[in-house]
Amino acid sequence: MKPGACRRQGRGLPPIRPVLLAALCAIGWSTGTQAQTGLNEVASVHFEGNEFFSDAQLRRLVQTRAPSCPPILTITCALGIDWGRSSTRYSRVALVEDAGRLQLYYRAHGFQGATVVPEAVLTADSTVSVTFRIEEGSVYNVGSISFIGDPVPPQLGAAVDLPLGTGDPLQSVLIQQAADTLARRLRDAGYAYADVFINLDLAAESDTASVAYRVELGPMSTIGPVQVNGNRLLEDEVILARLPFREGQRFSEREILEGQRSLYELGLVTRALVERDNPTADTDPVIPIRVQIEEGDLHIVGAEGGFDNSECVNVEGRWASRNFGGGGRTLRLQTRLSNILAGTLQSTPLCPQAGTGDFGRLNWLLSADFNQPSFFTRRMTFAAGLYSERLSRKNVFVRETFGLDFAISRSIVGGSFVNLRFRPQLNRLKAAEVTLCATFLACTPADMDVLSSYTWLSPVGLSFSRDRTDDIVNPTRGYRLLVDLEHASGFTASDYAYLRAFADASVYRRAGPDAVFALRVRAGRIGAVGFAGGLSGEGRFADIVPSQKRFYGGGANSVRGFAQNTLGPRTLSIGVEELLGRLGSGEAPACTPEAVRDLTCDGAALAGSERYQLRPIGGLATLEASAEVRFRLYGDALGGAAFVDVGQVWPSELSLDDLEVSPGIGLRYNTAFGPIRLDIAYSFREQEPLQVVTSQIRPFAPATDDPGDRIDIGAPGGPRELIDWVVSEDLALLRPPVLFGDAPGFSWRRFQLQFSIGQAF
Repeated sequence: MKPGACRRQGRGLPPIRPVLLAALCAIGWSTGTQAQTGLNEVASVHFEGNEFFSDAQLRRLVQTRAPSCPPILTITCALGIDWGRSSTRYSRVALVEDAGRLQLYYRAHGFQGATVVPEAVLTADSTVSVTFRIEEGSVYNVGSISFIGDPVPPQLGAAVDLPLGTGDPLQSVLIQQAADTLARRLRDAGYAYADVFINLDLAAESDTASVAYRVELGPMSTIGPVQVNGNRLLEDEVILARLPFREGQRFSEREILEGQRSLYELGLVTRALVERDNPTADTDPVIPIRVQIEEGDLHIVGAEGGFDNSECVNVEGRWASRNFGGGGRTLRLQTRLSNILAGTLQSTPLCPQAGTGDFGRLNWLLSADFNQPSFFTRRMTFAAGLYSERLSRKNVFVRETFGLDFAISRSIVGGSFVNLRFRPQLNRLKAAEVTLCATFLACTPADMDVLSSYTWLSPVGLSFSRDRTDDIVNPTRGYRLLVDLEHASGFTASDYAYLRAFADASVYRRAGPDAVFALRVRAGRIGAVGFAGGLSGEGRFADIVPSQKRFYGGGANSVRGFAQNTLGPRTLSIGVEELLGRLGSGEAPACTPEAVRDLTCDGAALAGSERYQLRPIGGLATLEASAEVRFRLYGDALGGAAFVDVGQVWPSELSLDDLEVSPGIGLRYNTAFGPIRLDIAYSFREQEPLQVVTSQIRPFAPATDDPGDRIDIGAPGGPRELIDWVVSEDLALLRPPVLFGDAPGFSWRRFQLQFSIGQAF
């Protein structure tokens, strides 16, 4: 067929037909008879003339695809190995369908005159090169919006907050959304049979259109009898108590949907359907409601495991009774083990941020939780729990806790919750002597015993949370907000007194068809009041806050250029034998015994060695912000991210002068339980002076001390060289700080690798 003949046959046809006819003609003319459907592989797909939409957006709409290869198989594909390589065969019918699909897509977004003509060219190697030639034309805009038919009640604001306005592009999706929005408002206001129809007028020889919405209200309606079906274990009264409406109330479609969501909060309910029970009626003002329930297993058992570079292997097991004693009550038993293999794997790349010694031993959690739904009202829930836990923060503390947990939660319309809680707990700190000395100046055995022994911490907390994201695991739009206040004092039966405030906000927006922009800001402040225990020198301990309540920064879900908890206030610990020992045969020690005793020992000579242990001590103020672009790399399985984290933790007052900046990139492998995440970030933090904590010493007393207790200062591998000094039980804070960290300039050691499961925020 000749091109001229194609043009002649296309005259006078409706707008879509000339495009498809031209497509067929172009294909037949370009490929002749050699490109056989199903035999020739498509080598490339190009788009020409598209300005409003990118190639990537249009490529997702067509069936005709160029060969592609997963990133992990790029090398094998380059070598000509077809394993894992995807390709499509040329199809004339598919190409015509693609052209029609692209044109409809353009017209749905306001380009009413857009045309798409495909061209298929047979190449020398018997493959087909496809080009879609696009003429976008001008965009139709909304010239006017009017409402006809039944009058809309003024309080509903017919034209307020609709997704379509005058001057907007004429997008069919938004036109329909506006109609649906108005209809939903009417049905929520009692007009159960309300409907909205669309009248569209495209002005001749103009790029504007008139949109008219015809409204049919129908009668004002009320809720009729409510019937419950399908429940075997849950009583009708329990199910009815979860519904936000009652017989005789004004009908609201929003409350019907809200009641359906509310039923899922009963753990035993696996499927719920709340709907009108008069599907054939169209004018009955009294609408009966049918509630259909499907219940799951009364008892459930579950187990899961995870892995990250700070806790190594962790496993968790759960058992639950989902109608404990009737009434939809829930009883859950849970056990969790973490730090599994931490001592073994800490020296490997698998979990380098795990602790050693006491910090690397097994952590555990045992808990029993009781939940009472519909506590006085449908929106209120009461929970009580009993738990025992061992939790460690690397090089900071090991905490053993036995406690109770009481909470009352109330849901608010819009995915918001208010939570009031009281958590009395008995705590004991272990392996925290250096932290207590450096943070609170509690360096004597008596003071450390007081802070490390069992103490009561009984905070009262109030929090507000709101989640308006489209996905819990991997959100692409919406926002999350958490505001948390916590207070402890003698009034709450606590040995510690403080006020802690914390806020965390995240926003998610699409940045094109294959990318999401995510932003997070969080900040916190603690006002310390004091400690009720018997410490020496009460004035020095006015700002004591429990170590587990202080703020820490750095890690996979924080500023990612820093290892877990290492952002913010830190100190260095070192054995006094290291300070007094000879560095080598014939070399002088870094410090003399008299300098250690007087706290004037300068350990700078050891700063470049591995003898110092970095100890985070936390702070009373924190601020963090993260900006991240998440994008698709290969299908829905593999994604990437580029991010910048900013933050700091301060000993007392917040200050913006020393914020740390940490850029990085990462990979995401999406799974059903969340993305497996690998991030690498860079830290610009330079050397800083850090305080040194060591053991105090005293002169050897021949009458009471064992001669073998004397300090050995001999060089490593050399003979013993005992001096007449012994290690005291007291700790010491040396006055001269030690300059610690990387020197200015680029360093490979500034890169930090983070491995975790789930998005950073």
